[in-house]
Amino acid sequence: MDDKTFFSMFGRKKRTVAHYADGLYNLDGDLMRMRRQKNRPLTDKSAEIRTGLIKNYVIPLWGNLKVSDLTVKRIDEGLLSLRSVRDKKELAGNTKNVILTILNDVCAAAMEDRIISGNLAKEIMRFSRELTYPRGSIPQNEMALLFPPSHDDLIRIWRRQVFATAFLVLRDTGIRPGELRELQWGDWYLDDTFFPITKAIESGKRDKIKGTKTGSVKPAVVTDRTVQEIEKLRRKVKNISPEKFIFGGSRGPFSIDRLVNNFRAGVQRAGLNHPEYTPYWLRHTFNTRSLDDFSDETVRLMMGHKTEAMTLHYRHPDIESLKREARKIKQMMPGLE
Repeated sequence: MDDKTFFSMFGRKKRTVAHYADGLYNLDGDLMRMRRQKNRPLTDKSAEIRTGLIKNYVIPLWGNLKVSDLTVKRIDEGLLSLRSVRDKKELAGNTKNVILTILNDVCAAAMEDRIISGNLAKEIMRFSRELTYPRGSIPQNEMALLFPPSHDDLIRIWRRQVFATAFLVLRDTGIRPGELRELQWGDWYLDDTFFPITKAIESGKRDKIKGTKTGSVKPAVVTDRTVQEIEKLRRKVKNISPEKFIFGGSRGPFSIDRLVNNFRAGVQRAGLNHPEYTPYWLRHTFNTRSLDDFSDETVRLMMGHKTEAMTLHYRHPDIESLKREARKIKQMMPGLE
């Protein structure tokens, strides 16, 4: 081996996890090109999620380590210690599994460079796919605190008219946050008090519009109370135009993080100790309450689900829901008053 080859190999041996992880999922990078060539491409959203995990977790934990110094113990201890950068909760098992996939790709690249001879990430037991913090339905008494009947009390909870209105629309319609973010003033049909839901903002993007998650379209009908708040918001908006996003600012629609952070702040102001609540809980709540009053088929259409099984998956009955069902069953049973 000549000196040039020796020093090249010596330099490679010192390469860190950060050397391979940084830019690993760039759309025009080697890995992403190879995945496309093998007909196993990642979506833009998946690549963006993995890039965020590298920035927030992989590099802070293992970035300065030489790849050759990685051990099963170091990886496992790191994964077990991970807490969300947003709310300091333990990361969900699925998220930790994605981080393991990232480390697998890092090790594979290092193996190609002949820095390591085996892929340690493949030797580590994966985490359960069961949700750590499963979503559910918000009880009716808590919904009353989040959405008080007085306008002034409503603003006390949500602080700004735009957020009060946004969360009322989610409460009334069960639409997804990405579908809410896409709504423009041209989509508001005051006479019929509804929004046509045909598009959404792609998750992880600020203003990239795509079809709805399942490709379904549906009307999102709101209550008279929400109509009043939408109209209050419209009167506050300057230079209103049909293409202006309703729930956003000068840079476009609000990000998911901004909606989540404002929702959690409102939950706290309502006196509720539920840091796990996010705007998506309103979708599960809408689904659960609607099944008390409408047929499964009608709720499936309102939710935009492709299957009845998914609609039932979103159902989280509480005692009040079960009481109503019990009364219906009692009325149908012969010989009982």
